[in-house]
Formats: sequence, structure tokens, C-alpha cells
Amino acid sequence: MIQTCKEQILDDVVRIDIVPASACHLPVPFSIAMATMSIPNLDKWTPQSTDHETIGKADLSIAYEVQDGDDGMMESAPKLKQSPKTNQAGVIVSHDLQAPLTAGFEVTQIAANLLHRKDFHVILTTDEGTLYMIYSLPDSCEVLLDETDVRQTATLKVKVQSASHVIRLE
Repeated sequence: MIQTCKEQILDDVVRIDIVPASACHLPVPFSIAMATMSIPNLDKWTPQSTDHETIGKADLSIAYEVQDGDDGMMESAPKLKQSPKTNQAGVIVSHDLQAPLTAGFEVTQIAANLLHRKDFHVILTTDEGTLYMIYSLPDSCEVLLDETDVRQTATLKVKVQSASHVIRLE
């Protein structure tokens, strides 16, 4: 992913899936920074799939057009802030993803609570079907639903640390 195009890609994001790290069997260790990752049979992956050999079933899913198995409905394009920082382990990128919701608050809250203290990866799907992944480091994941607005909206907030920026899956 070209870093100057972050906003353009996020404008095209129509779905966010949070998949437990234990359900993902990826061929590359989390410590290697990548721009793209080639995964066999990725075209068969769906957020509800349980038998896929590479990316497992999503524990939390939100989308513009809610389908069976989705938890919440996005109101507008998500925002992603990526902050790289160099330390002794190398470059660590902090990802702060925020997506406003208009429906599915209760189900999304339950799913977010079940992800508490669990490692997960974030899959972003564009309207063209291109998949991007935020590949997290162990013990660096946090997800919560902020319901402070009185207009019946909420914001799903996901914070993850990674060894790379967003990875395009091929």
C-alpha cells in the first residue's frame, strides 16, 4: 500500500472484519514488515467461513450493507491513523482505526467484549473486493465500542500495534 493513498483506500472500505489471531494460519511471521502478502485460495474467504486454511472466521464484522453474521452497520468511511516509531525491536506502527456505526450496537458491544485481551488481526475490504490486513503483534490489540453520542450512533475503536503498515492481501 502506498502510504500517500491511505485516505483514498479508506474511502473505499465497505467492511471491517476482526479475526482472532489463533484462527489465522498465515505463512509470514508477524515480525516481518510487508507491503503485500500472497495467500493461496484467498478468493474463497468469507467473513463467516470456518474451514478456510489461512484466515479463519471473523469474531466481529461491520459493513455498509449488513449480511447474515455481521454485527454492526457502518455510517461512513472509517478513519485510520498510523504512527510509526523506531525502538530496539525495529519499527513499530501503531494503528488507530475508528468506524462510526448506526446499527447493531448491542451485538457489536458483545463481540467487542469477547475480544477483550485476545490477539486479533483486522481485515479491511474495499468495494472492489480488495483485501487489506492489519497484522498485529502479540498482546497489542484493543477494541471497544464508544457510545457517547445521543443521536443513536456509536464508534468502534480498534487499536493495534504492528511491524508494518497495512498489508495488501493477494
